[in-house]
Amino acid sequence: MDDALARLLSWISPVPVERAKGRRSDLCVRWELGRKVLNTANANQSFGSLHHLWREVFAHVGLKDQPPTDVLMLGYGGGSVVRILRLELGLHMPITAVEYDTEVIRLARRHFGLDQHADLRMVEGDATVQIHALTGRYALVVVDLFNDLDMAFGVDAMGFAHALRDRCAEGGMVLFNTIGYSEESEARCERIGQNLRRVFHAVEVYSALDINRVYIAR
Repeated sequence: MDDALARLLSWISPVPVERAKGRRSDLCVRWELGRKVLNTANANQSFGSLHHLWREVFAHVGLKDQPPTDVLMLGYGGGSVVRILRLELGLHMPITAVEYDTEVIRLARRHFGLDQHADLRMVEGDATVQIHALTGRYALVVVDLFNDLDMAFGVDAMGFAHALRDRCAEGGMVLFNTIGYSEESEARCERIGQNLRRVFHAVEVYSALDINRVYIAR
């Protein structure tokens, strides 16, 4: 089925394009409501609801009016954040992205134009480890690290919060996406917030999509 027909039919029902086995979850590229998206079993990874979430957050913090000089992305997915920054907001600062799953990178390259973005450096590896190996400091750090609906192991550790502070430039900002859908995940969200408040001057919470809570740390 060609893309034009698949896009049209997706307004009636989702149209699968490719399935893959990721390192930690099953992956599916499919057309939904006229747009190609990347999903895991229970969550959107890029270009669906998550895309709308980051649009809202970037508008809330006024990113277009005060663009960062450089960006660190922890968790690339299919590339929603880069698409918003580059194509929707017209911002062209250097971006460093860390992505753990080689299959996610392959799908992003095949279906979502990863290689079309200039000034994008991809680092393959576990972001909770790689953040300690990176040496630069960034005006904007975007954290979106999940295994399906669950936040990745280690993101609620105090050491991760300290590393985020170390990678964040003076006057910079961290945007940390979390999901609380159960008692355990809510507790992890709260722990992340507490950790960030210990190491940053100010932390704001932006709630969206019922279960998402984005911490804005400065």
